[in-house]
Amino acid sequence: MTNWSLMNHRLQRLTLKVFRKICSSHDIVIGDGDLKVILRIIKNNPYPVLNEEYTPILLFEISKETNPKICRQFKPIIEEKYLIQEME
Repeated sequence: MTNWSLMNHRLQRLTLKVFRKICSSHDIVIGDGDLKVILRIIKNNPYPVLNEEYTPILLFEISKETNPKICRQFKPIIEEKYLIQEME
């Protein structure tokens, strides 16, 4: 069973270096500038990462702050729960 409070705390402490490694390990290559933006969005509101009902909102925000292509590249990290798996 996942401890959501602990998961939230881990997401808040996630560094760009670790975030880049997580993406790379799942064959998702995004430039550091866009990764910083995505990481900021996730840190500002980690709940959509933890609750799949809110995934479309998170992806919309990512698309709005970066671009649709970057959002599509990043989408598996959230939809396939790669980020959550790495945090556990």
